[in-house]
This record gives sequence, structure tokens and C-alpha cells, in this order.
Amino acid sequence: MLTKKPQNSWTKTLCLTQAATHNRLPPTNMSSNQKPKPIAKPTGVLLEEHIENLLKQAEIALKMRPFVVRKYLELTGEDFASAVKQSARWHDEGKKHKDWQGACQKDFEIYQTFSEAKKKSLPHSWAKHIQKAGIRHELASLEIIYRLQANVSVPVRVAVAAHHGKLGEKHEHRWQEHKEFQKFWDEFYGLGHSFQTGEKESFEQAILERYRFAGVRAWLQMIDHRASAFEDSQELPPLGTFSYKFPWKGKERGVQKLVKEIWDEPFAILRAPTGAGKTDAALLWANHQVEKGRADRLIVAMPTRFTANALSISTTEKNFKNLGDAGLYHSSAWYQRIKDKLNPTWKEKSFINKEQELARKLETPFTVTTIDHLCISLTGTREDHHAIFFGLAHSCVVIDESDFYDDFTQQNIVTLLRALRILKVPVLLMSATVPESARETFSKSGFTIEKIHADNSDIERERCSIKRYGKSEKPEEIEELLERALKQPTIIYANTVSRAQAYYNWFRARDCDGIISYHSRFTEPHKVEKENLLREMLGKETWEKGMQHGVAILTQIGEISVNISADLMISDLCPLDRLAQRVGRLSRFSENIGELFVIEPQRTNKKGEIEFYPAPYGSFSPNSGWQTSEALAMSNELLKDGIYSAKDFVGLVNQLYPSELNIEPHVRANIRALEDMVVTNWLILPVIKVEQDDDNVEGKWKSRDIAPQTTVFADYDIWFDNKTTYFDNQSERKEFEMRYGIQCYSWQIKRAIEENWIDPVTFTIREEDEVLFIVNSKFYDSEIGLNFPFEKEIDD
Repeated sequence: MLTKKPQNSWTKTLCLTQAATHNRLPPTNMSSNQKPKPIAKPTGVLLEEHIENLLKQAEIALKMRPFVVRKYLELTGEDFASAVKQSARWHDEGKKHKDWQGACQKDFEIYQTFSEAKKKSLPHSWAKHIQKAGIRHELASLEIIYRLQANVSVPVRVAVAAHHGKLGEKHEHRWQEHKEFQKFWDEFYGLGHSFQTGEKESFEQAILERYRFAGVRAWLQMIDHRASAFEDSQELPPLGTFSYKFPWKGKERGVQKLVKEIWDEPFAILRAPTGAGKTDAALLWANHQVEKGRADRLIVAMPTRFTANALSISTTEKNFKNLGDAGLYHSSAWYQRIKDKLNPTWKEKSFINKEQELARKLETPFTVTTIDHLCISLTGTREDHHAIFFGLAHSCVVIDESDFYDDFTQQNIVTLLRALRILKVPVLLMSATVPESARETFSKSGFTIEKIHADNSDIERERCSIKRYGKSEKPEEIEELLERALKQPTIIYANTVSRAQAYYNWFRARDCDGIISYHSRFTEPHKVEKENLLREMLGKETWEKGMQHGVAILTQIGEISVNISADLMISDLCPLDRLAQRVGRLSRFSENIGELFVIEPQRTNKKGEIEFYPAPYGSFSPNSGWQTSEALAMSNELLKDGIYSAKDFVGLVNQLYPSELNIEPHVRANIRALEDMVVTNWLILPVIKVEQDDDNVEGKWKSRDIAPQTTVFADYDIWFDNKTTYFDNQSERKEFEMRYGIQCYSWQIKRAIEENWIDPVTFTIREEDEVLFIVNSKFYDSEIGLNFPFEKEIDD
């Protein structure tokens, strides 16, 4: 560690600090005369009071998280509690610097002139004197530690340096503005680049070193935020440990009994049919991990945010009341939390924001999120990735229904599993159709996988009859089949939004009631509305009352999200493992043998020829169109007419994926990029900008192999409704996106602008302008969603 004796320019500040070093607390006065005590904030909170509040929050958190202390000692050999408390004592020591403290005192004088109402509505950046002080207090804290030759560990000094997110290449100039800070940057930068990319040992070393540093770094920020909220008299969401009590003790079903046989394996793969009770099995498994001291929280990672929503909802229904509230985090989770509140107050929003912050950083006892959220935390491209990573390290993880046709996602999961193995995180992967070849794929993570554990208790029961109904480009070509849907509850699966909209228009033209379309091109409020309507129309309680009715038209987002059922299903051809998921909604609440009619989707190409249309199962190029994936092509060959059981689907999926998929060069490059970021970004944030809810690192790494997307804003007519184009802060901007945002492919946006279907509108966020794309009201309605009249060559 760097050491040096005090020099004159810092003597005054150092004397103040040394006056309290006997009890390792900051001094109570700036000097021996009657000058004001140092304050921590322009609202007048005393520095000594603020530090005491951090220490109190640390004590509360440590009391609720004893497992974290034990595991940190196990993996690092160091005392986590002492490190966190030491970081709290030193983190704001630099606020005693005369330049910073003088500026803060001036802002406090101004603050005292404000009315009570104004004090409650001040923007975050109102304190102008501090902004112009010309010194970062956290860097000044490092200099004080250095000059006093204090015995402060490197992880604690890194936590102090990073607690306002400035330990990154983007902020290197902050460290260079004062020459005395340059040495710290040089030290930390050299440390952060001490591992070589491309080496297996470097990956493991970087994961373990990141754990050592991320812990104090993340917890200092957590207790700092909680202390500040406490000082502002804000309600704080509690921290807790996962626990679950099975409500039907002694009545465990097959999969719930099976999970007890495998719950001591570090990594287990569990195959069980849809509707077998996998959610309860996962909760039983997680409770065992906590009881055995392997974790203190549960993370369930779902393929998409829509499936994450569904699980979060199901775990708060009557069967899971003893579980408590589940934390939910993904890009639109905030809206899910406020959807039942007509006009949430600032206080309610503030509390929900704090709960969402805990869920995002995986600090809730039970968090439902996406696989992408976990994978991107490995990249270390945002400050909060360190907190997410540290939360992940103390979890047990359930990966639910991974897409095996998508080798891009599978290889990302393998890299995630490598990190989880190094961190000794228990993992359970569950699926209705996981192929035997998954053992080969996931064993590359370093986990030992002796077998796939299968619940065979109900595997041979006949579930459905399947009939290949032929080819169709337009609904009119299968009109006879659609006429049946007018007479009985039906679920229709379309592979693309445009095909789903075409089905909906066919029914709407016949003035039918009870027709619900559900896909990704709706705003979040309308998605929630449709999820509720679908459950009312075809949900379990409706079936129990004998009141089932209507037609549900779904895309992929409805495969394992909304808990509904019908005895008649019409589906576009898709990979067989996805078809098995769709069949999970066929006669779901009974033992009837449901009927499934499979359609081969067609489309007219640029030459005027009708051909097989594989979207979205393949690769797309704006020049050459869609190329069919191997999984879809083989599914087309394997699927025959007949009666099918869950066992039959498992057999088909094993034929579909007899061995690990060939890893394409671009997939290998993507994984190498993720591995390299694990090694290079474990300590220092890179320059690249990554937003809070991004699931890609632009130009570097992608969570999924899909084309770039852009957000448009629909159901917001600024011309006729006199809507605002101004946001007071980023939170309001985020809320706006949650309510009105829809993701579209970037090439669609370009065409829509050319055709004046969307308008670029300048919005102002405080004093900064941002151009948002507002959809013309003619091209969006709550029944069919976003509906641009693209010509044939423009794709879904």
C-alpha cells in the first residue's frame, strides 16, 4: 500500500482527523474554536451523524445477513463486517477538505432560506456550490488515508473510491485534476488490469478477486443510500432471508419428492412435464439450500421478462402466501409494481423504487428476474453490476425453461454457470423438455453432471392429439378450422406479431366477442390489462366455475407466461421444445386429451412466390430475409400426426438435439467477449455506456442474437391531448417509458419515419434535450397493438 507522511497543504484537515483516530471515528469539530461542525450534506446533516447512521445501517444489514459474513470469510479469509464498518468510517472523510466543506456550508445557508414545501421537492442537483467546489470528496478521503498512513485495506479504499461511481475510465480526468490523486488511479488501474485475457486461470482469479472487492464496494453504497433515506425520514424496505414452508406437508407430488433426492448436488438438471408442480419443487430446493448454509436468498432466472412476470404473480397467489412478496426485476418490473395504483403518491413511488433497487441488486429474499440480467452483471460495465454480482454470489439459482434451440443463449448460460461454480452457488435447472445433450453443453462450465433427473410419475399419460393441418399465409386459408374456434375456448399461437394481428382481424371482421390478442407490441398497461382478461377468460378459476370462453391469440410471450388453458389449440410450426411448452396450455386444468392443429406459416417473397416463413426461428438479413434454423427444419421433419404424451415430447426433443449444437463463429466471438470483460472489468468501469436496463453491451457483447431494437412511444398523442414534453428528472423519463414504450427493430423505425408513421419529438429532461419517437395514433390501438402497414419485405 502507498504510504507517506503528512504535508503542509493538508495539515489542517489531517489534524481534525487525527483528533479522533483513537476511536477510529471522525472528529466532532473542525477545530478547537467555535467554528461549525463539519456537515455531510447541504441539508445540514452533520458528518459525524451521517457516519453513525451508516454504522447503524451496517449493523442492521449484517444482523440480517450472517451468511454473507461467513461466505466472505470462507472465500477471502477476511472479516467482512470489519471491512464494511471501516469503509463507513472513512468514506466521507474527504468532506472535511476546506474546499468541499466551505461549498457545502454555503449551500446549507441557502437551504435554510427555503420553505418546507420547497425543501421536499428539491432536485438532486440543486446544491450548486458543491458542484463547483472542484474536488471529489471520495478522492480526498483516499488522500487523508494515505497521509495518515492509516491501516486501511485495498478493498476498503476501492469501496471509498467507488461509492459515487467514479472508479471508471470515463472519470479518469477527475483523478488527474489534482495531482495528489493520480497515484491512486495508477494503483487501482494497474490492479484492475493484472489478469491476462484468454486464460482460464485469469477468469477464475478475476471472479474471486471481484467477489472480494465487490462486497465492500456494494455494501458501502447500500448502507450509504439507506442512511441517507433514513435521514430524510423515508421508509426503508427490510432486508430478509429466504424461507418457505410447503403448505401441503406429506402430500408432495412426484417432482416435489424427486427434488429431495437431488438437492445436495451443486448443479442439478430436473426434467418434469408442465403442470407437474415445478415451482413448489424449486421453492423446496431453495429452502434446503438456505437451511444447509449454502445461500440466504433465491433467484429464479426466466427466459424473458414476460415469464418472469408470470412467476412473480403466481408466487403471490393464495398457494404461496406464506412465502411473502417476491422481488421482481427486469426492464418493465417497475410498472408491474404500480399497476394496481391509480395515482400513486410520491411516498408510495419512493418506497417502490427502493424495493425495486433491492430486487435489481438481488438483495430481496426471493427475486424473479431474467437470465439476461444475471449474465450482463458479469460484464462489469456499470457500477451496479458489482452489487448484482455480489448478491448473486450469496444466492441459490433456479434457471427455468431455457431455450435449447438458441445456442447463443445457451453459451451465455454456460459462462454464467462457470462463474456460479467458482463462487460455490447452488444451481437447479428445470425444464419440461431438456434434452440429454444438455449434459454435454453445461458440463463445459466445470460442473459435474452425472444424469438428468426426470419426474416420470405422469409422463406416459396421453396429453394431446396433433394434426398437421397444412400451410397458410392468411387466416382465410384455414377458415374452416377458425370457425371451430368460434364455438369453443381456443388458444392460437402465431410465430410473429403480424400473423397474430391477422388472426385477430379475421375474428374482429366477424364481430366476435371474447377475442384477446397478446404480444410484445402493446404498451405495458395494455399488456397487464390483457393478462388479466386472459386469466378471467381461460384461467384456472374460470375453468373450475365452468365459465371458460373466448379465443386467446398469443405469440411466444404467451408460451410459459399466462396461466390459461383450452381444449383446442392452433399453432404455427415451431421448434419441438417450444411446441411442448405451448402444449402445456392445452387441457392444462384437466386430463382431457386436447386437440392441437399445427400450421406451416407461409409468406409471399419479393418474387411473388409463396414460401415457408420461419420467423423468428432462424437468422435474418435485410437483404436475404429469413434463413430457417436447423432446429425448426428438423422439427418440421420429425412432427407427425398422432397422440402424444410428455414422454413422446421428451423423445422428440432428444432426437432434435442428439448432441450439442455446433457453435457458430459469431457465438464463439460473443462468449469470448463476455469472458474478456469478466477479466478486464472486474475492478475498473470501462468507458462504454450501458444503461440500467440494457441487456447488451453495444459493440461488445449481446445476451441474445437479435437485431438492434429502438423504443417508440405509443398511445401518447401530444397534439390532441395536450401532453407534456418535459420531465423533471430521469425517474419521470423512466416512468414514461414504462407506460408508453414499445420495442421495435431499428430498421423498422427508419422506414416508419420515412412514411411519417412516427414523429421524432424533442423532450426535455431538466435541461437536456432528447429525441423520442412518438407513434402516430392511427397505428396503435389497445386491441391490436402497434400496427405499421409494412410491405412484404419489411419483417416482424
